[in-house]
Amino acid sequence: MSKQEIIDFIKAEIAAILNEEPDSIDEDINFLRIGISSVQALKIINRIRKKLEIDINPVAMFEYKTISELAGYLSECAKMREEEVI
Repeated sequence: MSKQEIIDFIKAEIAAILNEEPDSIDEDINFLRIGISSVQALKIINRIRKKLEIDINPVAMFEYKTISELAGYLSECAKMREEEVI
């Protein structure tokens, strides 16, 4: 999955939780400013785990503070996972 596909996925998940349109969510704004609670962050992380089939620590959402930063990290994790499978 590309970084942009991951960004789109995360934005869609956040939009669904916040009852907003994905296009209204800025990928460069801090998750806390977007209005994501820790419980909501865990739900999003669990969905990302399933979608990308990678094990990521929920703390990653707070280490990588924006959708763009998190997507970059997840994209690299997904690439590493794919290389391990090959």
